[in-house]
Amino acid sequence: MRGIGEALQQAHKAVEGDVSGVVAGLGIAFNSTLVALGLSILVMFMLHQIQLRQERAVLDTEAFLDENVVRQMMVR
Repeated sequence: MRGIGEALQQAHKAVEGDVSGVVAGLGIAFNSTLVALGLSILVMFMLHQIQLRQERAVLDTEAFLDENVVRQMMVR
């Protein structure tokens, strides 16, 4: 938002022919968007890994309980 705001503030100069302020503002907007997307991908990957570990822990716990606890209860 900051980069787009700066670009819009320089719009009157762009009408006169000097587009450098607009280009600089849009460059900031593009760079910040690119960084945010990269960080979002990284965070989503980390959350995926955490969720995968949690699901594996639940499945391992269910398997352990099925093999050791439930079978012991059925035998008696």
